[in-house]
Amino acid sequence: MAQFRVEFILDTASGRYLVELYHPEDEDVVLVRTEPLYPTQAAAVLGVVQLFKDAIGQVPPAKAKKPARRKKAGPRKKPASRKAARKAAKRRKHR
Repeated sequence: MAQFRVEFILDTASGRYLVELYHPEDEDVVLVRTEPLYPTQAAAVLGVVQLFKDAIGQVPPAKAKKPARRKKAGPRKKPASRKAARKAAKRRKHR
């Protein structure tokens, strides 16, 4: 699973925060840098969360695999006696 490094930087000129999102495999490569939009660091965190939510909403869902089907067992034969029935149950249990 990819892990992104996110940095929140205070722009001294505007007094607002900008966000830098770094590549998960090469930590020196900036993927996204926002303008200084956010009044607080908490608002910047919420902005990044929304960014990920929007990105996930654009990804098509993976195709679901069909569950494996079990073969249907043939009809069971009725044991001739109780003793034979117990033996058959034990055999099924130990398979």
